Amino acid sequence: MAEGYACASMKPGVVLVTSGPGSSNLVTPMLNALLDGTPMIVICGQVATTVQGTGAFQEIDIMAIAKICTKWCAAVERIGDLPKIVDEAFYHASSIRPGPVLISIPKDIGKAIFEPTHTTNPLIRAPRLLKQGILRQNRIVLKNSLSTPSIQEDIDHIAKLVNDCQRPIICAGHGVLTNASGPTMLSQIAEKGRIPVTTTLLGLGCFDEAHELALHMVSTYGAPYANYAIQSADVVLVFGARLDERAVGNPLHYAPNAREAAQARRGGIFQFDFTHSNVGKIIKPTQVVIGDLSEVLPMLLQRLKSGRNREEWLDQIERWKKKHAFRVPPEGMHGHASPQQTIAELDRQTSSLKHRVTITTGVGQHQMWAAQRYRFKYPRSFVTSGTLGTMGFGLPAAIGAQMARPDHIVIDIDGDASFCMTMEELLTASQYDLPIKVIVFNNNAQGMIAQLQQADYGGRVCYNRQANPNFVQLARSMGCESQRCEYAGELSRCIQWLLECPRPALLDVVMDEMKMLPIVPNGKALDLITLE
Repeated sequence: MAEGYACASMKPGVVLVTSGPGSSNLVTPMLNALLDGTPMIVICGQVATTVQGTGAFQEIDIMAIAKICTKWCAAVERIGDLPKIVDEAFYHASSIRPGPVLISIPKDIGKAIFEPTHTTNPLIRAPRLLKQGILRQNRIVLKNSLSTPSIQEDIDHIAKLVNDCQRPIICAGHGVLTNASGPTMLSQIAEKGRIPVTTTLLGLGCFDEAHELALHMVSTYGAPYANYAIQSADVVLVFGARLDERAVGNPLHYAPNAREAAQARRGGIFQFDFTHSNVGKIIKPTQVVIGDLSEVLPMLLQRLKSGRNREEWLDQIERWKKKHAFRVPPEGMHGHASPQQTIAELDRQTSSLKHRVTITTGVGQHQMWAAQRYRFKYPRSFVTSGTLGTMGFGLPAAIGAQMARPDHIVIDIDGDASFCMTMEELLTASQYDLPIKVIVFNNNAQGMIAQLQQADYGGRVCYNRQANPNFVQLARSMGCESQRCEYAGELSRCIQWLLECPRPALLDVVMDEMKMLPIVPNGKALDLITLE
């Protein structure tokens, strides 16, 4: 929930848990936030200082655990240290690349009374640490030397190559969304330079997917035309994306034309990021610009020439988009709605509402279908678990996003297996009357697991089927509205009901099991994509 709140609001989500199992249960959420760059403050209890180290009831060494799954953690040893530690926690959660932090408060410290003095000020923003950075848009960024000749020269060089090249493309990632001005700057650069834009999974929403320059998601599960464009481009501009293995396919064969152009000094792969830690782990870029995107992107924009003639490149992309447009397959053999039909109908019915629609997902085939086929137009309108791939993420994330955006229609698109991981949180939505909407893709299977097993083990599968509860009765027993969509002909009416329901509601969509396509087979280049 805290992650959903943070992703939707750009503010840290705050979690309060007990010692022992309350703290250990946070390992997965903290890792998820760490890997996806989500700001989160965890405040956990701990046994009293007098019994620490004795194996007391619900005692665990939470500091040892937290060190591997947070950016920063601290144990409060004196009540007088609490304001400073809380202040530093918010600094670390929001600085550079956002992430989770943890504060451990022993029972006796928690019961103590804090007496402020003239030397303590709870409102101080960690002055010792703030010397290293500046506060901007609820996020602390490093002070850098963007005015130095070296950075100016780097951007001059990159801008010249972009202005002179024939086939540029932008790959935009989550880093664009963590910056308040990132999406605006991205749009201005794309439009001025007439540069097509593709996004990573966590970058969805940073560029209007209805824009003529939009290429949608690039990935091993991405749009074929996005993958083809990356492989054919002579200049690849990477804004706030790590270029992980899902985004690049076989790294040895990523963007071959851009690499060839780099050898001839007429192009290459140029990565813009705010920290070196995100750069060069899988793909070695031609050149790197380290700095806050709100400062480096305006410098690039200023140097771009407008009105560049890229008709041949844009025409080629348009041909790819028409040839490989996502098509909606017919209903299943039993008349059930398909996943693609469901996403398409939801997209159609929310087309005029997208300024106030937030989509969350669990993890599995449904996540990729949503990322592929729903058209995101606004920043932070898509909330999902990217790097860790945490099943069960969708429902609690929807609750958090609804709290952050009470005026939004928040819809969790979920698979039955992923939904079953955290379905008890329907009680939370009901208790606080949060009008979230849940669409469950019900095929009684762990579809992604089955598909990967079939591909990797000669068609052999194991433990990929599951017995589901009656989701309609389950939701109603928890105080939520619920309906089942048994057949494709009912889909339009059922989704309309879901969107108009004023209370928390669940739609159980019965589906046949099917493969998630298109997909880049393991170890293949992005353009060697299996279409059907």
